[in-house]
Amino acid sequence: MLMTYITKKHDYVATLDEKESPADEKSANVERLLVRTTKLTTVTIKLYRLMIVVRMAIFVLFFKWRISTALAMTSNGTSTARAMWTVSIAGELWFALMWVLDQLPKMQTVRRTVFATALEESLLPTMDVFVTTADPDKEPPLVTVNTILSILAADYPPDKLTCYVSDDGGALLTREAVVEAARFAGLWVPFCRKHGVEPRNPEAYFSHGVKVRVVSRADYKGRSWPELARDRRRVRREYEELRLRVDALHAGDVQRPWRSRGTPEDHAGVVEVLVDPPSCTPEPGVSGNLLDLSSVDVRVPALVYMCREKRRGRAHHRKAGAMNALLRTSAVLSNAPIILNLDCDHYVNNSQALRAGVCLMLDRGGSDVAFVQFPQRFDGVDPADRYANHNRVFFDCTELGLDGLQGPIYLGTGCMFRRAALYSIDPPLWWSHGDSDAGKDVAAEADKFGVSTPFLGSVRAALNLNRSEQRNTGTSPPCSSDAAAVGEATALVSCGYEDRTAWGREIGWIYGTVTEDVATGFCMHRRGWRSAYCATAPDAFRGTAPINLTDRLHQVLRWAAGSLEIFFSRNNALLAGPRLHPLQRLAYLNTTVYPFTSIFLLVYCLLPAIPLVTRSATMSAFSTNMPPSSTYITFVAALMLTLAMVAALEVRWSGITPGEWWRNEQFWMVSATSAYAAAVVQVALKVLVGKEVAFKLTSKRRASGSGGGGVVKGRFAELYAVRWTVLMVPTAVVLAVNVASMAAAVQERRWRKGPAAVLATAFNAWVVVHLHPFALGLMGRWSKTLSPLLLLVVAFTILSLCFLLHLHML
Repeated sequence: MLMTYITKKHDYVATLDEKESPADEKSANVERLLVRTTKLTTVTIKLYRLMIVVRMAIFVLFFKWRISTALAMTSNGTSTARAMWTVSIAGELWFALMWVLDQLPKMQTVRRTVFATALEESLLPTMDVFVTTADPDKEPPLVTVNTILSILAADYPPDKLTCYVSDDGGALLTREAVVEAARFAGLWVPFCRKHGVEPRNPEAYFSHGVKVRVVSRADYKGRSWPELARDRRRVRREYEELRLRVDALHAGDVQRPWRSRGTPEDHAGVVEVLVDPPSCTPEPGVSGNLLDLSSVDVRVPALVYMCREKRRGRAHHRKAGAMNALLRTSAVLSNAPIILNLDCDHYVNNSQALRAGVCLMLDRGGSDVAFVQFPQRFDGVDPADRYANHNRVFFDCTELGLDGLQGPIYLGTGCMFRRAALYSIDPPLWWSHGDSDAGKDVAAEADKFGVSTPFLGSVRAALNLNRSEQRNTGTSPPCSSDAAAVGEATALVSCGYEDRTAWGREIGWIYGTVTEDVATGFCMHRRGWRSAYCATAPDAFRGTAPINLTDRLHQVLRWAAGSLEIFFSRNNALLAGPRLHPLQRLAYLNTTVYPFTSIFLLVYCLLPAIPLVTRSATMSAFSTNMPPSSTYITFVAALMLTLAMVAALEVRWSGITPGEWWRNEQFWMVSATSAYAAAVVQVALKVLVGKEVAFKLTSKRRASGSGGGGVVKGRFAELYAVRWTVLMVPTAVVLAVNVASMAAAVQERRWRKGPAAVLATAFNAWVVVHLHPFALGLMGRWSKTLSPLLLLVVAFTILSLCFLLHLHML
């Protein structure tokens, strides 16, 4: 059977194809049945690897010819011509380098099949789930409530699950909404267990406007189908009342900070256990007025509300600081060896997802897995996915490809961690032979972890558990919710606890960048840990994505700026030690330098403006009149052909659709000419003058309403809203320049000037087609009826008719 193995120096993932007899399979340990890892060896993937090698060879030949030609042509040329040639070749080299960095890490792709049902319940470790929220205006409390309810109702032993909610804004509204969720969970969780409904997010389950999975009559395992229908009506009525109460809180005068004189950036710390830990034995319910729960386990997992202390003048480190506060709080209350990180809008869409992630850590060889990353899927995205919110190319190609190396990159949400890995210890693979006490004294280092004795004891317990059990099946200390433990947890979330410690530098989530997720995952990979990619069917988690152009550009700006911050920090992939796989290093390098592409892309896209604004003979000749040689045309044709073949093969082996691939290409052009350029400027200011990168929280408001077509249109109203931002300026200029250049080419009949002018016009059209989604965004509601491409076709048709009429008159 297929199993995973790893080597000592590099964490290669491969497969063993030896076949076992039925007797051997019966005697095999259950861990050998949890995960099957298969290295892709199909004809498609082999052709894909071959075409990558072929295109790299063409690159070498092309640049050898290109540089020699440039030297010959500029030997007696002007300084302007030499500068133009230098910029052109530098841009081509950069584009080639980025393509290579993107493709090489995908050449060892594997697929994993998880057998969650093979995992005995007694082997499941305890788990802490972290939910983070910061602003009740941009992250509505009802969204957070639904996420909490989906976690509490997940198919996981309730006595082994604890949900922690971090309210980083200190809003009383959020706290009261979480209390309402705790009350409703007593009805919702048993209802989900009784009828096995999916998904276990009430808003999604009761919605008619969103495609959801509701148990069918044929698959229903309850006592009677009418009972499900009756219970569903009653629970829905209770949920509607919950919605009304939360809406009333939102509308009322409760958006005050937790303390009377506090603000979102200045308030005291609070830790409150809203639902006590349940007992270890099932507790059957009773037959009440609402539901008959006499045969259902009515236990609800523990729920803890946390609001860390904030004071003006102190660095709070945004989400990374909140995650580290949750890490310390949970350590003294439950100290589960496994941690699941979810944003407040990412609900559990598949109740088996938690078990599936655990399988990858309990599997043979899983002791070196630091985290399991699930793909991010989204609700409420427009059907055409205009701004590539689903990002399938990254999740289903890049992340899947990295799973064959040291594993996927950590992406901020939908990720399951091993607690010990967050404490900056080495994985078992790199422990010295015979040294079972490796890292024994780590917990005693107060200068790293802080001075809290109970917390240091919890760290020691977590590390001992990780060392003593090669498979993490041991049980952590029972969850303690007494006053002493809560008081200690409150002290651990004080804003001064991390002073003069290694928090944010070596311990926990990493500080110094707005993309703390990438930096945190990189530090784990740098120490030799692996990660795993877990794609389930149905999707494990689902969240929200910004469908408005302005919001989407600000989101991409934050990601790009954070990536550059990592590149200019001590977490640069080029500075990592030998434990990082060479191809994994290239993947991280690509992740941190891609915004620089905007510099060369803007230059290329604005070159058509040269003949429009100047009559310089040198510039004009370089841009339009220089005849391309047959060698150049041959190289361009070969590169474009191999690019198309690699893209087609990538689409085939990854399972994405050509439309998803094309949307990704289009929005890459939009991002590279806008948000990437702004990110380069922001990080340059930070490096040169110390100006911090601005952070703007992405709105997580879900579309409301269900039912008819009018409501469906209302769900996507944000798509057509035009909110002007400076990020749109460079892209709008690029679009205008290339449209004007195409119009000038038709008006001046430039195709008569030779192949160079034809290629220039083709490049203009290539840019305009890629910026089509951006043009739609600028048109707002007019884009519903008038397409920019249609307008261009009409304009060119009119120009062509005028030109023909002019010829006829001559």
